Amino acid sequence: MVEQSQNEQWGNDPFPFTDPRLEAAYHYWRAKVAGRSMPSRTDIDPIEIPKLLPYIMLVDVLESGRYRYRLVGTALEREQGVNATGRYLDEVIPGVEYKAHIIGLYDECLRERRPLYSERLFFSLRAQTADYHVKALLMPLSDDEDRINMVIVAALFEYIEQEAHHRHFLDTVPYREIVRVLVLQQNESPWPVSRATVDVNFMLDGHARLIKER
Repeated sequence: MVEQSQNEQWGNDPFPFTDPRLEAAYHYWRAKVAGRSMPSRTDIDPIEIPKLLPYIMLVDVLESGRYRYRLVGTALEREQGVNATGRYLDEVIPGVEYKAHIIGLYDECLRERRPLYSERLFFSLRAQTADYHVKALLMPLSDDEDRINMVIVAALFEYIEQEAHHRHFLDTVPYREIVRVLVLQQNESPWPVSRATVDVNFMLDGHARLIKER
C-alpha cells in the first residue's frame, strides 16, 4: 500500500466516494449527527432514503463482540447469493482471510468512532483478472453516544465479468483492498479525510479501474 496526501488522491473533491449513492448515504448519516458524535438507530428513517435502501445493511454490534446482520437491502442480498438477515457475519462471510478482513473493518469503524470507506477487487481463479469491484461505507450508530450498538453500511457491487453475479458469499476467491479511508468529522479537520491508503502501483499496472472515474 502507498500512503498519499488527500490532494494527490482526490484533487479538489473533498470525499473519496466514487458513486453518488455512497456520497448521499454519508451526507444522510452526517445530517443525522445533529451536534453529537454519531446518530442513533432511531434517527435512521427508511422512508427518507427509499432509493438507498436496496444498498443498505444494518449490522448489530453485540456485547460479545460479534456482528449480526439485522437488515440486508434487496440489491445486496441478491449479490451475496444468500439470505444473511439474522445471521452472524462470521458465519456467512467465506474464507478465513476475507472474513478477518471484513470483521477488521467493522472493528476499526468502532475503534475510531467514525465512518470508514473501503474498496476491494475480487479476482477470477481461472484468469486471475478482476471479476468485480465492491465499494462499502461503514457508519457507526449509538443510542447513548457511548457504546456503538449498530453499524449502517452502504455497499455497491460493480461487475467486470457478469458470471460473477450473485455469488459474493458463496465463493472464496482472491481479493485485494485498493482503498481504505477514515472520514473525519468536519469540525476535526479542514479536510474530511484523515487517512487514505491507495495501492497506486497496483492500479497503474492496469489490473484495477481508476478510483476516480471522470
